[in-house]
Amino acid sequence: MIEITRESTLSWFTDRTSTVLGGVSALLALVWLLRGIVGLQPYSVTILLISFATFLLGRLFKTETAQGLGRAISSFLGNLAVAFFGFIITVWFLGWVATLQNDTFPTVLSSRVPTFAIGLVATGLASYAVSRFSPRHKGGIPTKPAFLVANGTGPAIDGNRLSVKRDTVGMPIKNEGQSVGCILLGDLSTSFDTPMGPVSAMLPGPVTTVGIPFQGRRLGTDEVLRMTGKPTRQLLAESGTRAGEVEVEKLKKAKGCRGVAMRVGPLVFDWDEEKSKHERWLAKGPGESFVSIDGGNVSAKWNGSSLSLDEGTMKLMIGGDGFYYSPTEIKTISPLHTLQVTQDKITLDTGKFTLKISGDKVVFRTEQKTSATESKQLADDLRKLLTETAKKHVRDVMEGTPIDLSEMFATTQEALTIYE
Repeated sequence: MIEITRESTLSWFTDRTSTVLGGVSALLALVWLLRGIVGLQPYSVTILLISFATFLLGRLFKTETAQGLGRAISSFLGNLAVAFFGFIITVWFLGWVATLQNDTFPTVLSSRVPTFAIGLVATGLASYAVSRFSPRHKGGIPTKPAFLVANGTGPAIDGNRLSVKRDTVGMPIKNEGQSVGCILLGDLSTSFDTPMGPVSAMLPGPVTTVGIPFQGRRLGTDEVLRMTGKPTRQLLAESGTRAGEVEVEKLKKAKGCRGVAMRVGPLVFDWDEEKSKHERWLAKGPGESFVSIDGGNVSAKWNGSSLSLDEGTMKLMIGGDGFYYSPTEIKTISPLHTLQVTQDKITLDTGKFTLKISGDKVVFRTEQKTSATESKQLADDLRKLLTETAKKHVRDVMEGTPIDLSEMFATTQEALTIYE
């Protein structure tokens, strides 16, 4: 099973160790401030040295090792720079407090401030240089173990269903040691709930996902070879390029009373012990095909088609035909026409002529002439005719049928002829 944002044991250990060491360092600094009250004045230097050492060790435990040697060295040097900066600030602050207490700050530390400053500048610049010149891996890193997603299974998120077309091998994608998605070698079927009914799409494999919690049975080496004809090592090597097509930025974590919120670039995952909430997620197929969902907003492109859903509005294009829908407007589109229907106006543009109905006024415009007619009966007839035509166009697009304009042209021309 792949679980989004679940930490590995090592990552969990280093994170907790860093937090504990930082807490111990702060606690020892507090003890030093109260040294006179608790009778530890003779151990002033020892307490501060231990506090500084635990702070340094805590920072070093934050070194990131999951993104290659260059990133690890840069992270190590960066954490050293943070530690030196913390030393300088702490010496200045505690020295000021010691002055208020009519005491003397230990010279063994205060005399090291210039050394700390040199260390800060040197490690900071070195960290920046290493990060700039090290190879950058913008995508996630495919890792073991491979897992099997059974035919027809997949998650449902915010009314949108994803499932694999057949038994499919997948591999987790990790960022900084934590699973943020997976690569599915087979086709991915998606179904969206829209104001006009369900819309289905299919992304051909392999598909790279970020933020989508697919579940599957762990596969052994022999099973992977039998299903794909390739060993796991070869699949990982090939999938590394595909994972790089989806930029996965630095993983950021924020801990609160509701659990851990994690952010990878624009993607946000909220995790607690009971459930996971994926506010944004992405599935990227070959070429330009993709599906992206941010709450109730959907963007998708597949096989020459595209879908966009945003707060009750919808735009669907199937090849050159499509429509736009909102609670106050329907607009149908094809290479030969545009038909817009709103509550108070209808506009039909065919390239050869433009027809506008607003109130009781009907305007018919061609390249040669423009005629305007005030007729409630004509306006009502055309409004009813074109409204039904727009609805039919929407049905055609939803069913994947090319929009037929011949009937619309014939009935519109017939209505105009009657009232000439």
